[in-house]
Amino acid sequence: MASATENKRERYLADTNSPVCGLNVAEPFKLLTAKEKLYAHFVGKASWAGARIIQGQWTEYAQDLYKMIILTFSDGDKKALTDLDALKKLSGLSDEEWQWTLEYAAQVRLCFRTCALARILDIFVVRVRKNKDGSFTLLVASASTTAPDANTPKTTTLDSKAKLAIEYGDFKEALEKSADALTEAKKYAANDTQRKMLDGYISSFKSGSIEEHKQASTEWVKDISPVVESYLGFIETYVDPYGGRAEWEGFTAIVDKELTKKYDKLVADASQLVKTLPWGPPFEVDVFRKPDFTALQVLTFATGGIPAGINVSNYYEVREKTGFKNVSLANILAAKAPNEEVTFIHPDDLEKYNAWDTRSFELQVANHELLGHGSGKLFQEDSDGKFNFDRETINPLTNEKVKSWYKPGQTPGTVLGAVSSSFEECRAETVALYLVSNKKILNIFGYTEQQDIEDIQHITFLLMARAGLRALEYWDPDAKKHLQAHMQARLGITNFLVSNGLAKVELIRSEDGSTLENAYIRVDREKVLKEGKDIVAKLLIDLQVRKSTADGDGARSFYTKLTQPPSDWEGDLRELVLHKKQPRKLFLQPNTVVVGDGDDLDVQLKEYPLTSAGVIESFIERDI
Repeated sequence: MASATENKRERYLADTNSPVCGLNVAEPFKLLTAKEKLYAHFVGKASWAGARIIQGQWTEYAQDLYKMIILTFSDGDKKALTDLDALKKLSGLSDEEWQWTLEYAAQVRLCFRTCALARILDIFVVRVRKNKDGSFTLLVASASTTAPDANTPKTTTLDSKAKLAIEYGDFKEALEKSADALTEAKKYAANDTQRKMLDGYISSFKSGSIEEHKQASTEWVKDISPVVESYLGFIETYVDPYGGRAEWEGFTAIVDKELTKKYDKLVADASQLVKTLPWGPPFEVDVFRKPDFTALQVLTFATGGIPAGINVSNYYEVREKTGFKNVSLANILAAKAPNEEVTFIHPDDLEKYNAWDTRSFELQVANHELLGHGSGKLFQEDSDGKFNFDRETINPLTNEKVKSWYKPGQTPGTVLGAVSSSFEECRAETVALYLVSNKKILNIFGYTEQQDIEDIQHITFLLMARAGLRALEYWDPDAKKHLQAHMQARLGITNFLVSNGLAKVELIRSEDGSTLENAYIRVDREKVLKEGKDIVAKLLIDLQVRKSTADGDGARSFYTKLTQPPSDWEGDLRELVLHKKQPRKLFLQPNTVVVGDGDDLDVQLKEYPLTSAGVIESFIERDI
């Protein structure tokens, strides 16, 4: 087994033998009309235009590194892959060195991440640059170099020593390209709602205005069940250490009609299903706004890491006034590499795990996104001093009247701080565990036989516990911090399952006990079936009540303790997790190409070989 120092270093290196997974989207793409294909093409082009922003959000060197890789592997001005055999011969590299070169080049673009600072006035699109003279510059992402409001100050004083200048036009070129592509997409929009949505995106990317992006998001929520779905902009804050600024992302996808039928039924019943959650009516939303919940086949996704499901918009006022959308990314969920090793699952559980993991995850994503993120009330006081909750409400954690709530202008992000994003993911994941035994939901997904009902409950808990153990990979024992919001949430839930007797870790050591050779996460099937729901309910109440009542200090203290790895996990068990870390999957996305002219325009889908060279070729021809 590698040493602790080697494992820490390897975390920052490109993987070897990374599985390249294709996105199976050719069949649904064929069913689109020419107009829908053109709409998808130009929105996808707008999404990928912003991919250069992701690079710049991480480090100033990333964009130059990307340019160098593209120039190295492309054939001059032809925007095509060069003769790789000739390039290898010219390079003088060995076969192994050449393979490492291809794998690094294929992965480096996909692994750029945002590194951001705290949100300022609910603004997701800023960076702060420290200048040589000790002053600071607030960089606002926008195609325009001029502030949209003439009254916006150009400088402000932070304290007696430091000054802050405000500068527009950050990522100007990328946002101009994105806005231009969206202008083309408007020609092929399906309805006025889509056109208003695109207008909002265009205005936002030009001006840097979050308010205009909120307006676009409002129109996006109103665009119910489009054939071609999309959303783009500065969206998620997971990779910001302070949970503030957002990473660029943009996607286009095609509706999976069969799976969406199940989701439609789940949506229809959602307002009743949320009433079964354990925190009771005072802590549930007054009116559950039924979202658009759709299964999608991804065509294009420009982001630092593709999720399995999405619940957006993240703007609380949009969610409250208009609603939100949930999407499950079906071909991401289904993407598997051949002969993929399943770590930490006991041989006795392996056959059952392999039979149910994809179906369990599909159900988990549905419950997480719709009934997890869609549920739960925030206790608020508005600017007129009115409250959206009964002041006599009893806090079940203290058995006293509620003493705290969100004041005007406050959000979970500002009150809970750095733990806010992960705290919410933990709440949604726990909702999914709680609801896995709900017979009505299981029936919607076709699970009516008692054996199937029991199996999916068991494997869903096992799936979560395995994820929590693997989350040790994202725990930095030196800094005592988690490096990924979702994995922090899963580790916390697994801690809770272990402490309540639902799960345990079996350690397999050498005969002399000196070496940890393997480990298995085991879930007590019988106890899960009898007590799992009631035990999970206790965690849910803690999470929801602290969030509802704006208990910032209490939430941070509770969550820090919940997600602290047990002391006996931080040594050789964590080293084993790092040693068994699986290579990251590379999602090889197709490209779309406009063909024909005039009234005979059409779009063709171009797919690539499932190799590192195929990944490189796709980015050369994407021309971002």
